[in-house]
Amino acid sequence: METIIANVDTHQLDKTELRESKILRKEFKNVKRNPIYIILDSLKVAHNIGTILRLADATLVEKVFICGKTIVPPNKKIKDSARGAEKWVPWEYRENVLEVITELKEKNISIISLEIANNSIEYTEAKYQLPACFVFGREYDGVNKKVLEMSDEIIHLPIFGMANSINVSTTASVILYDTIRKIKEVS
Repeated sequence: METIIANVDTHQLDKTELRESKILRKEFKNVKRNPIYIILDSLKVAHNIGTILRLADATLVEKVFICGKTIVPPNKKIKDSARGAEKWVPWEYRENVLEVITELKEKNISIISLEIANNSIEYTEAKYQLPACFVFGREYDGVNKKVLEMSDEIIHLPIFGMANSINVSTTASVILYDTIRKIKEVS
């Protein structure tokens, strides 16, 4: 499966050259996106939503669904952390997360929830198929139990310390870049 990482060897470019090598804004809407979807399940912190939108732009995610009782753009705190990504990433607000999951499953998109649970496996052991949708929940109470029941796989990042969770946008970063790595290996 092909992925769009960059149209040049970015290892040899400085920041200015990297910016200059980017596709024109008017052409960006036609760029092929990676077969990755994101569901944000009732996130409460605007910074996390904006950061994940920015990350979705960086990894060319197909679409982000912002679901449940949450904050949505336009919002100053989201805008500050998204750094304009909310203009480039296809996103949609949907109140009912279960309806979104049902629709995605009907399109044969695997649902992968990020949660430490009795039946979760470490993300490095996951063998999910693409296209895939990653569901991220609130740090305090996690992914909705009904969502977990509908998931094709539940994965987690290992936690070796005393804290019981990792920031959701940090978790999203690890998972999305690991998925990009897996796509590149298959290509």
